[in-house]
Amino acid sequence: MLRFISSVILFGLIAIQATAQGTVPERREVITLDTDFYGADLQPLFDTTRTACRTACFADADCRAYTFNSRSNACFPKSAVQDTQAYEGAVSARVLNTEAAVLSQEGARTEDLGFLSQGDFNNARDQAIGISWRHPGGQYETPAMLSAAQQRLSDNDFLNAMRWTGAIVAATDAPDQWVEYARLSLLIQTDKTSEQRQNATRAFEASVNAYLRAQADPVRINALLTMAPALEKIGRGRDMVHALRLAESIQPRDDVLSELESAVAKYGFRITEHRSDNESASPRICAEFSEDLIQAGTDYTPYVRLPDA
Repeated sequence: MLRFISSVILFGLIAIQATAQGTVPERREVITLDTDFYGADLQPLFDTTRTACRTACFADADCRAYTFNSRSNACFPKSAVQDTQAYEGAVSARVLNTEAAVLSQEGARTEDLGFLSQGDFNNARDQAIGISWRHPGGQYETPAMLSAAQQRLSDNDFLNAMRWTGAIVAATDAPDQWVEYARLSLLIQTDKTSEQRQNATRAFEASVNAYLRAQADPVRINALLTMAPALEKIGRGRDMVHALRLAESIQPRDDVLSELESAVAKYGFRITEHRSDNESASPRICAEFSEDLIQAGTDYTPYVRLPDA
């Protein structure tokens, strides 16, 4: 009977959370593998999954951590982390609240990125929720992880530098580390097309997460400068122009203007070809554009000028 009641409560919490999702998750987790957070138990859940365990904890304001026993599929939400003990097969996580300043600017930052789709924001949110599971590092202090990432970077080991930075992101949720996570993803070298696409997609989603959390203008611009090449690599060059125009509107730095000019030349609205016929009785010029013109309701005459009447 206890298991049935627990399941009903759990599915109710999941339903409530699903209807109240924002672009930035209100809570996040820092995962430690093969560790039990001993004591301070809240209502346990049985015959469940780790994802459901996390969802239940996220939905409970009193839950500050959880331990999931993968052997018995049992979930133990915690009101605090009082003691840690080694336990093979256990997954434990500290649950942290997102900074209020980040949540308060969420609407404005999302509006800035109006050239992205709701699917883009959903994918970025999923990345933010799952990054600690992808890069578990709860047993390490942040300075040690920073040192490890810098060492891998100095060795041009971009893959493992990215992995360490992912663990840093999970621990700190810092926008500049989100930018670095995106940048390193783009630097990974591989001959496999599927992995190239995967790395570029990861970089794009991470740059979105960086921008949503950034409060200082330089970090916002760096997020957009990283987002632009990621968009190009996943075949969205037109959106690359939008990202760089947004960066220019924040601050027209030389590096931003240079990247924007290059992107517009490749993907902006422009004349792609022209032909002139000046030998006929009625000379004419034919111009072809990178996108279709509006076929009705627009007068293009003002855009054509002659040197005299």
